Order: sequence, then C-alpha cells, then structure tokens
Amino acid sequence: MLKHAIINQYATPFASKTGSRSLDHRVTFIDGYAGAGRYDDGAEGSGAMLLRKAHELAAMSSPRQVELHFVEQDPVTVAKLRKVVAADGNGLTVTVDDGDISVHLPKLLRAADGIPLFAYLDPCGLIIPMDEVVSIFNRPGGTAPTEVLINLTAHLRRFAGMLTSDNPIEASLKRVDAVCGGDWWRDTWLEKCANKDASEDDKVAAEEAVVEGYAAKLRECLGGGVGTWVIDVRPRADLKPLYYLVFATRHIDGMLTFGESASLGLQEWRKYHAKLAAENTLFAENDAWEKHWKVQEELLKKQWVETLAERITDELAKGEAFRIIDKPEEILGQDLVGVVRTLHVRAALKKVLDDGNTSTDPKGKSDLLTLRIKPA
Repeated sequence: MLKHAIINQYATPFASKTGSRSLDHRVTFIDGYAGAGRYDDGAEGSGAMLLRKAHELAAMSSPRQVELHFVEQDPVTVAKLRKVVAADGNGLTVTVDDGDISVHLPKLLRAADGIPLFAYLDPCGLIIPMDEVVSIFNRPGGTAPTEVLINLTAHLRRFAGMLTSDNPIEASLKRVDAVCGGDWWRDTWLEKCANKDASEDDKVAAEEAVVEGYAAKLRECLGGGVGTWVIDVRPRADLKPLYYLVFATRHIDGMLTFGESASLGLQEWRKYHAKLAAENTLFAENDAWEKHWKVQEELLKKQWVETLAERITDELAKGEAFRIIDKPEEILGQDLVGVVRTLHVRAALKKVLDDGNTSTDPKGKSDLLTLRIKPA
C-alpha cells in the first residue's frame, strides 16, 4: 500500500534527524489505527513495517531508540497484532492498546513528553476530531519535533451524501463537523455536489476541496508555524485519486524530507500497479512490464520537469528572487506536491538556467526548495 511505502521511506530519515537531538536518542511512533500488523498473506502492514524499522534504527552506527505505540479497536484484529509484536518486537519498547485511539491518546502523548513524535492516523472510518489532532501538536514537551500523517477520506463520501439526502442523520453530520473543526465542510461539499445527481468528477472535486479545507483549518487551529501538504493517491497518473493524505509538521526539514519520501513512495506505488496490471498478459513475459513502466516514468519525469520549469520561469518574470518553499502553490501546485522530488526540481532549474531565465545554478546544492532563485 502506498501509505506504508511512504512511511517506509520516511521513518528512517525522521528518526535519524530528530533523534540526533533528543534525550537518549528516543523517538516515538504512534499508529492509531494499527490493524493486524501483517496481512493474511504475510505481507507487512504498518505494524510489522514499523517494528522492522525500529530494529534497523537500533542497529545503526548512531542508534535511535524507537518507541512504538499501537492502538486497534477490533478485538480479533488486536489479537493478531499482539502475535506480530510478540514475534517481531523483542528488545524494543512497544505497547499495544485495545480500543479507541481517542481514549488512549492522552496517555500516549504523556509517554512521548519531550521527545520527537510521528503519529500515523489511517482509520477505516472517520478520523479523530480535529481538537484531538491539535492536541498532538500541543502535547507535553510540544516543542519537540511533532508530525502527523492522516488519511482523511475514508467514508467521507458516504457521510457527505447525507447532505442531499431526504433523511439526513444529523448526529452523523455533527461527527464530521467535529472531525473537520466546524460545519464549514458542508457548504464546501455542496458547492461541488449540490444534489444527488452530482457526477463522479463533481464528487472528486468536492473531496479535494474538503481535504484542502481541512488542512487549512488545521493550520488555523494551530496558530501558525505548521506546514501541511496534501497528496492525492492515484494508482496511475491518469486515474482519479483513491484517497488523500494530509501531512502536517512544524519544521521546514519535515516538509522537505517528507516530500522526498512521498515521491519515492509514489514511484513504488506506480511500479506495483504496473506489475499488477501486467499479470496474465504478454507484458508479464521476460519482465517486459518493467521496461514499459520505466519508459512511462521517463515520460512523467519529462512532463513534470517541463511544468516546473514553466512555473519557475513565470515566477521569475515578476522580477524578484524567491524560494520554492515560499511559493508552493505557484510552483508545485496541487498536482506536483509529494510527486516531484529533488531530481525533478534540479532538472527544471537547470533547464531554466540553460534558457537564460535565471542566474541560479542548482549544481552542488541539496535543499533546492529553500534555494534562493534569482532572475537572470
């Protein structure tokens, strides 16, 4: 799954960077809707993956002490999760709590007092209310690095459908109000889907608008200093989103590093779907699917680089130097956030330089999103 691919990419740099400055190099991960830890076919779920990451980080030359807290509500699923932890958690600090993450969250936040924290919230239904998400950032020792990855869209359409229903359940709508930090989302949805006959495109647009509004509301509730990125998850670049992920952090390094990890995770996601689509076809023979996938990836890279170069050039035409991190909407937009990474930005800046539109050379520079780009 893409969510796990992103966390797999991001867990190591998050723990490595934030743990370098924390007490005893401690770092905490909370998985609030942990599931069974592994799927029935033995593949890693988020639990097994985080356990593996914790062992890897403990074995580094500069080890990190990773503390894992899993919460799962379904009793049968919890039993499976406990077996995974018993098998894979030797030597690690791990807790497993039965029940609702809302009940256990205050205790888990106290346990992470003063140390870096990454919370992963991927429910099968609605996520916890926004005030509880805010409490993660305002936890004890809240000056320590704190980041959250949220899947907001599970069942959002089902609940939003009540807005145009003849028999809406107001209690359910108020539950979504709590998740979104107010009833603003109702008008936002109805602007795109005013009646029962709304098209699929209208529903996609409504989902996107609510998710973007949620990210903006979260930033507002936290009073500034928090950056958010919304990533739409598609099996292929030409298909509609399956769901949206909201990432929130208080530190610029988190934005930069997560963007890299999301891009790499999305690449693995596209590769997985390319292989899946090739099964039982001629493309499956001699790994022809992989050659085709690489060609498609090169086409995507070319398209992204050209788009970035055009947007950078347009911004430079205003006559002032700027940093991409300060112009995310103008340069990355909603279409390239978490999709492109350093190699794409570098290629785009090189193109703008070769075209004579900037005097800034990206060669040898690492954090290109914070690089000051000057007009020629």
